[in-house]
Amino acid sequence: MRQGPENRTFVDRFRELLARGQRTSLDRYLAATVQEAFAEPGCPLCRLLSQKERRSLESLLWEQVNDPMTADRLAAARGFCWEHTWALVPAGAAVHSHLGVAILLERILRDAYRHGQTPHSLERWLVPEDPCPICEWLATAEESLLWATAELASHDPRLLLEQPGVLCRPHAAALVRLTSAFPWDVWETRVAHLRPRWSHLEQLAHDVGRRPWHLPQPAALPECCPHCLATLPQRDRTWAWFLHQREPSAEGIALEPCLGHAGAEDFLHCRVALAELLDDLAAFIAAADYRFRGELTPGQRSSWLRAIARLVGTVPSAGVHERGRPFRM
Repeated sequence: MRQGPENRTFVDRFRELLARGQRTSLDRYLAATVQEAFAEPGCPLCRLLSQKERRSLESLLWEQVNDPMTADRLAAARGFCWEHTWALVPAGAAVHSHLGVAILLERILRDAYRHGQTPHSLERWLVPEDPCPICEWLATAEESLLWATAELASHDPRLLLEQPGVLCRPHAAALVRLTSAFPWDVWETRVAHLRPRWSHLEQLAHDVGRRPWHLPQPAALPECCPHCLATLPQRDRTWAWFLHQREPSAEGIALEPCLGHAGAEDFLHCRVALAELLDDLAAFIAAADYRFRGELTPGQRSSWLRAIARLVGTVPSAGVHERGRPFRM
């Protein structure tokens, strides 16, 4: 099993990056990109990472849904982490179709159905062999952006202290670990001066980092996991944002356990429900064929969204990449 980026400190990853590349000069395009990002309010690195995240997911849904190498990688990773699985909702809307979402998730859920024939075998399947590919891409991009920021600030400290952009606290802390020249006390004074002008959301973004692209609203979903609804909150960037906008579930909502909580239910019922969902997904995918004649049921039309809820659950601790992982701010 490969070690995921969440299991290594930033300094370890950064040193590994330097050992691989041994960069001696800063790429001019990267330098210009970082400098331009500091010209706007908010954390410039969070903004650039959000753009990278969106481009990656949209490109995957537009170009790589039927790519065999992508399919193998997602099978080994059991899909994406909780945050990036739910990000498929707006990413699918951006490419004007959730068909790609259905195709990707149908493969993963069918693999879970095939290999998870008993509670024990399902638990084994729920241990990913690879990290979330989007998290891995973003970790590499974050290393490059922090390295570029450190290089630029070493030549011109005003980048960190006088530009409209202000690093969020997590990125400022990462930069401190990277370079002893970071003016932490001056940065803290500037943040204290600016903070009263920020909205509550701006303060939250500064304290914990960027907002996830999409956070599920249980009240608006076709189904929810009853165990997810009863989960106690954790301390984590995604949880902080999730709790900020969480609403109570709707009356009469369908309650189907997600894969992460299937062991706490009647396992046979869970397998039957998963088989029915796979049938609905197959019908949704087949309806995209121009030869299709017929009408989809409401359950078939919402199958791609139900697949997301079934795969990773509706709270940021139920996905295969979050189960058993220690949470930290």
